[in-house]
Amino acid sequence: MKGITGIIIAVALAVTGGVCNWLYIQKQAESYRRVGFVKVISSDTIRIGDQFKPDDFEEVKFPEAFLGKLETVAVRWSDVDSVIGQRATREYVKDQLVLHEDLRTPPARPLNELLGIDEREMTLPIDSRMFNPAHVNPGDEVSFWFPRVERGPEAVGSADNPVPTNQEEIIGPFRLLAVGNRRGSRDVQKASGQRAGSESSIGISFMMQKDGQPEARAVRLKQLFAMTNGKGVQILLHPKARP
Repeated sequence: MKGITGIIIAVALAVTGGVCNWLYIQKQAESYRRVGFVKVISSDTIRIGDQFKPDDFEEVKFPEAFLGKLETVAVRWSDVDSVIGQRATREYVKDQLVLHEDLRTPPARPLNELLGIDEREMTLPIDSRMFNPAHVNPGDEVSFWFPRVERGPEAVGSADNPVPTNQEEIIGPFRLLAVGNRRGSRDVQKASGQRAGSESSIGISFMMQKDGQPEARAVRLKQLFAMTNGKGVQILLHPKARP
């Protein structure tokens, strides 16, 4: 009888030990469960204004037990699709993590920090009857659709006295840098505590050529705005670039 009791106790202890061992192993496995984040792998420096592409990134994993605040500031790999197509608001080099804060353009950030070395900013007036600023955000690409403009034969083609046109004309696309004093989305502006201001002008970027002169389409854009002062000019929003 005593022998049977001993066997039962031994079996019970073995089962209990096995369960405890399984729980310990599972706990250790959970401690080292890994979470993926977005890391830059591009060998070329990603510069301000560059558009993120799928092959710019790869997944890097860290043990969940040691993440700390990393998961609140870095972009998870599961969200990488939300990063692709956006434009960089700072420079990135290989092996850097992409942070949530880097994907937001602070409204107070100086415009010259958003320009490439060969880019310049141009501020243009807009016709509020032809444009809804709520539909666009800095970083979008836009073109300008000009109505027919007629001017007397004395026009000589200078920026101040440009050649008129008897046809409608579309010029673009250009990268939008600012809408009024807004340099990010309205949500970012609101979150930062910035008050909404007038959005009767926009800032765009254009390229400078090697000879130090602006690209031809920027020159033509300035000429047409000098003729119209933005009246009757429609702003055409381009689709978001897809990889």
